[in-house]
Amino acid sequence: MSNRSEMHLRSLKIGTSSASWNAAGFHITEVKPGISACVLNDVLLEFDNESSEQGIYAIGTENIDGDIDGLKFFIESTEVEETHLDSRHPNFVSRIDHLVVTTSDCDRTTKAFEEAGIGVRRVRNFSLGAIGMRQTFFWLGDVILELVGPEVKSDDELTKIWGLALISEEIEKTVDFLGDFATPLKPAVQPGRLITTIKTKNFGIYDALAVMTPHENSG
Repeated sequence: MSNRSEMHLRSLKIGTSSASWNAAGFHITEVKPGISACVLNDVLLEFDNESSEQGIYAIGTENIDGDIDGLKFFIESTEVEETHLDSRHPNFVSRIDHLVVTTSDCDRTTKAFEEAGIGVRRVRNFSLGAIGMRQTFFWLGDVILELVGPEVKSDDELTKIWGLALISEEIEKTVDFLGDFATPLKPAVQPGRLITTIKTKNFGIYDALAVMTPHENSG
């Protein structure tokens, strides 16, 4: 059985004011004092308005608990269906395509992921100027975990969460909703897909957020 069916992204903990994400068009609901949440497909985004953390700081799955090369994982037992949160968002974003994390040492981080049971699905090499770079793709259920770093180790910095690539089936409406707070649509790296970037700093959001059209074979 593949890792895709064994390991799922269940939730993300975010130490950013939920009002920031609400302003960017996500339907946020207060679930208890100081804690708000929203749903993207079957992934729960939980906002701790009183946290000292900035941005996405913890990754919830059903079976990983602890630190993996600097990333905080926890076991999420809550089923999204039980939260009764509205999955429809004013910005027309419907789900997460991939969670992007960065590393200074691709070999070290890949080994740590594999030891935790997160297997490599694909590797892509590319250049950033004169620097050789590597993208390594893992599956967390239907969400891709994308690891980006230099082909040759640069230093000893641990892995960090960079941001999310999201999906909108009506991306023109997404861009219209965001207006000047989204970049113009352009072709994505993946053939046949379009992408826009949300200008997150304008909303006080610490994580990078891109919005893409669905995979061509996803309907």
